[in-house]
Amino acid sequence: MKEFIMVIGMWGFDGVQQHYIGQLALQQPMSEKQCEYMIDKSMWAHHYENANYHMTAHCMPKDCAGKDKCE
Repeated sequence: MKEFIMVIGMWGFDGVQQHYIGQLALQQPMSEKQCEYMIDKSMWAHHYENANYHMTAHCMPKDCAGKDKCE
């Protein structure tokens, strides 16, 4: 079974384009199906004080952790 981790990325808008700020990665391996369940939008409530920043959740193969590209 291929293992996945959940990654939450933070982005900011400078008035022209979105910029990657950083990420938080849960280091608990899980199946892709489990990860997709965890990041489903119905599982989360969000509130932002600043409309120029947002976070996005993704599932990444565990082997890709810390890499610029996943191949």
